[in-house]
Amino acid sequence: MRDDRRATRLRVGRTIRQLRRLRGLTQERLAELVGNTHKHIGAVESGKTNVTIDILTAIAAGLSVKPADLFGPASHVSPLTERELEQIEQALLVVRRAMKAVRQRD
Repeated sequence: MRDDRRATRLRVGRTIRQLRRLRGLTQERLAELVGNTHKHIGAVESGKTNVTIDILTAIAAGLSVKPADLFGPASHVSPLTERELEQIEQALLVVRRAMKAVRQRD
């Protein structure tokens, strides 16, 4: 039973991390949207903490998904590898830097 609970926390945490990264959010920004700390978001993503329904609902709202979507891969969420997520994050970083450079020229 204890292993099932940990497995669920890990699955929810991975889903939250994936959705957060797909939306280009940092843990800090998601924490701001949720009204929490980035350390707590990190603990949730790593499955180290047991969260309340209220917090999961706030996280889901911050990620623009339904709370149920956090418990497994939603049909609109394609599973990505960690490497693919890192590549997306790097691409977003390049785009943000380019946009900042354009704004500074204006």
